[in-house]
Amino acid sequence: MTTRSIHIRNGEQIPADWGEPRTATRRTTVAIREPAGIETFWKSWGTLTARLGEDWVVMEDSGAAYPVKKAIFARTWQEVAPGRYRKIARSRLVQVPPGVVAVLATREGDLEVTHPDYVVIGAEGEVYANSAAWVAENLEFET
Repeated sequence: MTTRSIHIRNGEQIPADWGEPRTATRRTTVAIREPAGIETFWKSWGTLTARLGEDWVVMEDSGAAYPVKKAIFARTWQEVAPGRYRKIARSRLVQVPPGVVAVLATREGDLEVTHPDYVVIGAEGEVYANSAAWVAENLEFET
């Protein structure tokens, strides 16, 4: 199978032939903390950087952690118990088709995403990635 790369900077650049984004809600909660200066997070699809004053580090119960811009977090997450947050904004996801490498220009760094993982369209049209396993564990697709 031939692999082709597609560079995506925002949700409008996702090819139409990938299908319409599916909407999902978050089932799980997280804790947050300030980054310790500049922190780098290595994910299977690339590295993300968190900066003190700009980002929160979101910490899942599994131990997974990743950065989110503070301004976006404030608009899209809600404290549901002391120190516990749930994303209240609905996620919009499109699964990367087989044979495609989606190179996402995220606010925290470039990521390469392949099938069966997802490109997620954020609150401001920004893009980021979720693994298929993470989506199955944490999100519920709306019908």
